[in-house]
Amino acid sequence: MSDVHPSPTVTVIIPSFNAASYVAQSVESALSQAGVAVEVIVIDDGSTDDTLRVLEGFGSRIQVVRQSRGGPYRARNLGAQMAKGSWIALLDADDDWLPGKLASQLALVDDTIDFVYSDRLNFGDFGRTTERQSDSVKLWEGDVFEPLLMGNFITLSSVIMRKTAFDRLGGFQTARRGVQDWDMWLRYAAAGGLVRLCKEPLTRYRFHGEQMTNDLDQRAADRESVLRSALDSERGRKLPPATVKRALANVWSLAGWHAVEFDRGKAVSCYLKAASYWPWNAGTYKNIVKAVIGRT
Repeated sequence: MSDVHPSPTVTVIIPSFNAASYVAQSVESALSQAGVAVEVIVIDDGSTDDTLRVLEGFGSRIQVVRQSRGGPYRARNLGAQMAKGSWIALLDADDDWLPGKLASQLALVDDTIDFVYSDRLNFGDFGRTTERQSDSVKLWEGDVFEPLLMGNFITLSSVIMRKTAFDRLGGFQTARRGVQDWDMWLRYAAAGGLVRLCKEPLTRYRFHGEQMTNDLDQRAADRESVLRSALDSERGRKLPPATVKRALANVWSLAGWHAVEFDRGKAVSCYLKAASYWPWNAGTYKNIVKAVIGRT
């Protein structure tokens, strides 16, 4: 007799905080994945809206666990501790997946691969970026340590990771705000982990007004801290000085790009800091001029 409830191959972990407006769409996209046995774990991070009522509507098809407000990365770590699947799939409550996403990624796996991510489609108020991520950002696979030092091109909601690899890395660090995924990918790659890219844009990433726009200085400082940790790894210490300087410059160029819509003076300051690390990038000076004249 076949097992009515087969053991899950993939555990989908969805952290949620006041996500009543969109978490149902996220959960449904996970439950609708064909050809893969999944379990869906939603960690509610102390929501005060109707998130729990929305989740109750899924009944026994999902597991819901509440934690006191601890942030999404602590929630993801908790979900990983509970996971029964051999693979962990990360999905934010405001993002969703296209049909066949997990099956397409698992089809790319062999014994050398513990990590697969996909291209993504942006939706909502995505403003200055392109609809398809790969139209504006180069996506890398294989040994991605050095490309990752130059910036995080891996969308968290697109990632599946073998649970043994996740556990070996000790999960996400929770000390820094908003950059813990980049830290995880860098630690994985620095340790020799290989990455496979699913070139289909099977992840949908939502841009909306509730996303974090404050604490720009802190987020830039956190990015630099994550980068310096990677540079201080055994592999990072072997990098040529030019690579290190370019990576540091990119941290502050990204900070300038984020700041320009809110504080042009801060954007100029960030771009100047980028130029202090790597003064040979003409694009940095063009961005300074754009910030000064108010073009974004």
